[in-house]
Amino acid sequence: MKSALFIDFDNVYSALRRLDIHYAERFARQPLDWLHWLTDSLPLPAHAPLGAKGRRLLVRRCYFNPHVYQRFRPHFNRAGFETIDCPPMTTEGKTSTDIHMVLDMVELLQHETRFDEFIVFSADADFTPVLRKLRRSDRRTTVLAVGFPSAAYQASADLLIDTDSFVRDALGESDDPHENIPPTLAPAPSRYSYQPPAHHWMPPAELSIPIATSDPQEWETMREAATQIIRQEVETSDLAVPLARLASRLPTQVQGLDGSSWAGLGSFRRFIETLSLSPLLLDWSHSGGYLYDPQRHARPMPPTSRDGTLDSADPQLVRQICDATEAPRLGRADWRQLWQAIADDLAQQPFHLRDTGKRVRDLCRLAQCDISREEVNWVLRGLLMGGHQFAPGQNTTQQLAQQMAQNLDKLCTREELWLDENQRTTLYDWVGADC
Repeated sequence: MKSALFIDFDNVYSALRRLDIHYAERFARQPLDWLHWLTDSLPLPAHAPLGAKGRRLLVRRCYFNPHVYQRFRPHFNRAGFETIDCPPMTTEGKTSTDIHMVLDMVELLQHETRFDEFIVFSADADFTPVLRKLRRSDRRTTVLAVGFPSAAYQASADLLIDTDSFVRDALGESDDPHENIPPTLAPAPSRYSYQPPAHHWMPPAELSIPIATSDPQEWETMREAATQIIRQEVETSDLAVPLARLASRLPTQVQGLDGSSWAGLGSFRRFIETLSLSPLLLDWSHSGGYLYDPQRHARPMPPTSRDGTLDSADPQLVRQICDATEAPRLGRADWRQLWQAIADDLAQQPFHLRDTGKRVRDLCRLAQCDISREEVNWVLRGLLMGGHQFAPGQNTTQQLAQQMAQNLDKLCTREELWLDENQRTTLYDWVGADC
């Protein structure tokens, strides 16, 4: 498929920097890495030309503010980009990037080469009209919009690149520490290997996993100690045991077991699935998973949909807000538990989007609050994009809730969901903030 790529560098870099400076620097200094992902791994948009199996980037253009980002130009030159200078045109620092990009895209519509796909890296909703024009001309559009793009902008693209996927897969900022294991210790992935679906439940089994430490005796000692602690935990519990609870306990009670590498296996799940726990059963289908004794415990069931149980003074309004902003459909108690988990975690650890998200998710589950990792990340990204600084002394539950309420209020206005004072009070009460 013949494609043309247009990058609003200032927009993408500054948005990634708000999430994590390492994301922004990797994007700016290693464009060849994410270009390969774009051409070789990213799925094609819907209704791609018949027979198209991949992308060929015939045009690569990157639009810079040279006064600020000149230092990144060599990296894009080496990646085969045309770099277009877009210096500030106003005293406020506004550049002409958007108009340059639009004119170039319209010009390519008339080019003798028919471009099948236009790829736009920008969250600027000003590109909505040109995306619609491209659609009317029967061209496919793919967009990377870091942050919270408007609903109209998203709907005008044929394919919206997920920010988490771009960070994880294109930039190589993986959540899985297993990727950092030496090759001799990591099981080789197979494109033909069977992966059970998320709802599948099965007893732990002896797996053919290489010894993950240099000392086999140390490995067996850790496994035996972990098995004993887990069995004792299940035996003394009247209910199925959340695996998040075990994941937090084992590193503190098993000598030599590191909760970041899990004996070199890379994840808690890989570690626990090497243990001999029969007749206990593992259920990974929801809420981070459970371990239970089928003779004593009922099989844990997934929670019912929150959509019908939004505990708010006006659940219909809350559903409207969630529909307009794509905010997670949490109840009031969930929001309050989430703020407490974030505040507790940041009192002990510095903020890092990926690591904080994982720890907060686990804290919520330990408190029997079923919040997914995706929902936690949505909230953390929203706080960052809204300007919240995760600095010491600025992360009280009320400060976090207040920032989120203000963010949602602005997003509602952008999506033309106008809130009156009573509705705004409902919004603030729902997320646990003082209006």
